Amino acid sequence: MDKTPEISVIVPVYKVEQYLPQCIDSILAQTFTDFELLLIDDGSPDRSGEICEEFGRRDSRILVFHQENAGLSCARNTGLINSNGRYVTFIDSDDYVKPCYLEGLYNSLPTDKSVKGVIVEGLDTCSSDGIIETIHVPEQEITSERIYLILTDLIDKYIAYAASKLYDNRLIKQYKIGFVPFVSGLEDMLFMLDYLTYSDFILIRDRNNYVYRIGHSVNALSVRINSFQAEYAAFSNFLKRVYAYQQKFDLSDNMLKKTWQSMTVFFHKVVLAIYKPGNNYSRKERLSFLHQLLLSDKRWIEEHFLPQYKADILGKYFLCNIGAWAFDMWMRFLQNIKFKKMFGAK
Repeated sequence: MDKTPEISVIVPVYKVEQYLPQCIDSILAQTFTDFELLLIDDGSPDRSGEICEEFGRRDSRILVFHQENAGLSCARNTGLINSNGRYVTFIDSDDYVKPCYLEGLYNSLPTDKSVKGVIVEGLDTCSSDGIIETIHVPEQEITSERIYLILTDLIDKYIAYAASKLYDNRLIKQYKIGFVPFVSGLEDMLFMLDYLTYSDFILIRDRNNYVYRIGHSVNALSVRINSFQAEYAAFSNFLKRVYAYQQKFDLSDNMLKKTWQSMTVFFHKVVLAIYKPGNNYSRKERLSFLHQLLLSDKRWIEEHFLPQYKADILGKYFLCNIGAWAFDMWMRFLQNIKFKKMFGAK
C-alpha cells in the first residue's frame, strides 16, 4: 500500500469457508475505501486459508497471515501487531457488514482528533433460518470520568462485544493493549476494560450496520464448558479488572450489582468445569481446584455469589463454611443421582 490507511479491518478466520466469501465481499463493498483488510488464517483445516489467498490476489488492500491454530484472541492479536491504520475494527469471519459500516463509524469520530476513545454501534443478529433481529444500544456520549458505566449501567446492553466498534490504534500501540490468550467467552469484555482504562470517551450510536450470525463458531464458544483452567482464567481475569475499576472510580458493591450478576454465570462455568464428565478430573485435582477458588476468591463467593437453586445454596454453605471436601462430596452426590438444577445447568 502506498500510504497509511485510516482504518485497519481485522478478520480472524477459522473453519468458515461457507461464510467467508460473503464476509470479505461485504468489506470490499464499503463506501469508505481508505482501509486495509487483515485476514488472519488461524490454522483453519478447511479451504478458508485458500479463500483468503484468492481474495488477497484480487485486492492490494488485503493482507493475509497464516498461523498455527491458537484461538480467536491470538488471531486478533496477530492482526493488531500487523495493523497500520489509525483506527481498528474487528469483524468475525462468519458475519458480514452493510456497505456504510466503516463510513458510519468513521464519521462518528469527534472533530478533535487528538482525543482517543471508542465508537460503538448496535448490530443485527441473523439466525440460522435467516431471521434478522435488530439489537439496539442506548445512544450517549460518555467521558473518561464516567467510563465506569461500562460495568454499572451498560454491562447488559451489548456494549462490550468487539463487533461493531471503532478503536483508536494509537492507544492500542502505545499501551500494548491486546486480547488475553486462551480465554473463551470473556475475551471481548477483557479487551474493552483494558482499552477503556486509557480512553477519553465512549460514543454510542444506535445504528445497525453489522450483521452477527447466530449459531456458528462464536456463539458455540459462548455456551461451551471448557477445562477448569480455561474457565477460571476467564473468571479471574474479569474479576481482577472489575476490582481495579471499583478502586479507581470508588464504586460501591451496590453500583456493581449487574456486574456481580453477570459474573455468576461465569462462576457457574468454573464450577461445572470441575465436574464435567469429559474432563475426568481426579478427586485430588478437584480438591486442588476448589482450594484455589477459596484461596483467591472466597470473599467474592461469600458476598456476591447469590445462587438461585436450593442445591447451590447448600453447596455454597459447604464450600465456604465446611470446606472443599464437603462441597466435592455434595457435587458428586448430585452427579450420581443425575441432578440437573445446579450451578446454572439446565
